Amino acid sequence: MKKKLALLLYRYFPYGGLQKDFLGITKELLARGHEIKVYTRSWEGEIPKNIDVVELGEKGFSNYSKNRTYVSKTLKSLKEYHPDVVFGFNKMPGLDLYFAADTCFAKQAINKNPLQKYTRRYKQAMVFENDVFSKDSKSKILLLNDNQYQDFKEFYSTQDERLLIIPPGIEKNWNQQEPIDINILLNLPQKERIILFVGSDFSRKGLDRAILGISHLSKQDISATLLVIGDDNKDKYTKLVEQLSLNKKVIFLGPRKDVASFMKSSHLLVHPAREEAAGNIIIEALVSGLPSLVSREVGFSGEVLKHKSGFVVEGEFEQEKFNLLLEKNISNEKLTQVKHLIKPLAVSDYFFSRFNFVADFIEEVF
Repeated sequence: MKKKLALLLYRYFPYGGLQKDFLGITKELLARGHEIKVYTRSWEGEIPKNIDVVELGEKGFSNYSKNRTYVSKTLKSLKEYHPDVVFGFNKMPGLDLYFAADTCFAKQAINKNPLQKYTRRYKQAMVFENDVFSKDSKSKILLLNDNQYQDFKEFYSTQDERLLIIPPGIEKNWNQQEPIDINILLNLPQKERIILFVGSDFSRKGLDRAILGISHLSKQDISATLLVIGDDNKDKYTKLVEQLSLNKKVIFLGPRKDVASFMKSSHLLVHPAREEAAGNIIIEALVSGLPSLVSREVGFSGEVLKHKSGFVVEGEFEQEKFNLLLEKNISNEKLTQVKHLIKPLAVSDYFFSRFNFVADFIEEVF
């Protein structure tokens, strides 16, 4: 039976991990003949054919006030649209289904400045999270990994029947991209170690940690170049690069559509994130045959351990731990071992099944 769905997303912009999941799920639902209307504050980039997008604007001085205004406008619009399912990709009131791309805010807040509890942003975030996860809520929740399951259960005692961990989701055409010769493309020495960092929130994803890791390798006379792919303000990081005399060792490439080609042509992915609910980039690296070095805070660090696709900084993050793990595992021998182990995973349907899985769930449950 065809359904009428409202898909809610604060902002759409190309290359974001949540945005990729949103678009992949949307396209799958459309391909199955369901009616979809997308409500968003703003849409950056081209809108694909057959997607009905309602842009409600960026009214408000702060992000939290923009979100509050967006929620108010959306709830009013939904009364006219009358959807069968309200499917949210951000935490907010009124959802039948929530795609949990974020970490547990209540848990993360414990380690933040205690004064933040008095801010409007904090209060709104807590209310919106409670609206989705509290025992009084009826929202069903799609989780990305067991870490999220444990965290939300601990803080909200959410009923088991409302929680579902879903498989990873890589675009089906990911492996169609060909490798490239990075050394020739960027005029780098043939024996140079190519280390890849991918992410559009440099602070949260730990770019400074990655740069400090490159500095450590340099001091150990290990020649390596860090390639940074992502869209964010890089001023703070270029200053750090200059301070460490790494101008020729860190290259900012901006956002790119050929990330898969870079993954198939690099030696190691580093993802020392401070906070990361899942980290699809880890799965993308895995199916590309690229070993990864990640912090424990990354939700999919469990996938790295499970498939032996790289290395995890265990326990609380310390820069020295990361540096030594990077130095220890950057050798050809270590990386070749990992690449051999994960090569068969490139064709595993499991890593490409998220969008179908979510569409099946919606059809079966609602």
